[in-house]
Amino acid sequence: MSAGLRVLPLRPFYPQDLAYLRARLDARVELLEPASYADVDLAAAAEGADALLGGAVSGGVLARASKLKLLQVPWTGVDTLDFPLLKKHGVTVCNSHSNADAVAEYALALLLAAVKSIPLHDASLRQGEWLRPRRDGGGFTPPRLLAGGTIGFIGYGAVARATARLLAAFGARMVGVASHARTPAPVPLADLRGPESLHAMLAECDAVIVSAPLTPRTRGMLGAAELACLKPGSSLVLVSRAELVDEAALYDALKSGRLGSVAIDVWRDQPAAGETGFPSKSLPFHELPNAVLSPHRAGFAAGQLPHLGDAAENLNRLVDGRPLINRVDLDAGY
Repeated sequence: MSAGLRVLPLRPFYPQDLAYLRARLDARVELLEPASYADVDLAAAAEGADALLGGAVSGGVLARASKLKLLQVPWTGVDTLDFPLLKKHGVTVCNSHSNADAVAEYALALLLAAVKSIPLHDASLRQGEWLRPRRDGGGFTPPRLLAGGTIGFIGYGAVARATARLLAAFGARMVGVASHARTPAPVPLADLRGPESLHAMLAECDAVIVSAPLTPRTRGMLGAAELACLKPGSSLVLVSRAELVDEAALYDALKSGRLGSVAIDVWRDQPAAGETGFPSKSLPFHELPNAVLSPHRAGFAAGQLPHLGDAAENLNRLVDGRPLINRVDLDAGY
């Protein structure tokens, strides 16, 4: 059994977050409390820390953290990290995928809301409008079937795998594009190809779920050309990072009706806590009847804090000297 482990949070956590962690951490793991979260106070506290808990960290903090064994990111996205700096200091970085089931369920809900036009019908019925079929063919938006269609995944990490398991019951063919092709494709996918096959995969799909990490290679990977590859009337679900998609091209595809519907949980213009605002500062997505809008909510679950599960697991593994999970590749950026 090893000695204790001193963990320095890099940002203030909510009391319920700290309670959740303490209830799951080994008694030998101590959560430090810096004098403040200003860089100078974090640097001072880092001198006694074995692990850091949080996201972006400065060179000043790393320079003082002479005992540092781990930077544990308590969420999935690591696109805000300074990878060259972390490599310079030889820091081991791990992130968290323990909210994958929560995000997968939400992705499924968003997909169904988009392909069935549920928000549109809900809003219309609240105004007394039933949107029944007309003789001229207008005014009616029928739900579309997933069964018999093709659902694509961009990125095939923990969230996509969990979502695919849920979708297996719908009777749709499922394909994917990831950083590396896999042959044979992992069940339940029919095919998992490399990034060079993105356009070809999009052309097959009736719906696409985007859960790839944000890296220099994936930033802006879905632009006007890629969106034009999708079948007319298809749906897009975005649950990882907004910067993967060209926002203007997406708006144009929705506005024109070329893209049937979209469901988005992540946004570039997310307001700070306590502030209000529409999801996009530049484009009125909130006015589009074929857009399902969600306020970055997928990773949460009532009565739980699933994103912190892997963080507690890794800190317990570290104090025990066991192998860590979810190591981040500092060269690949995820």
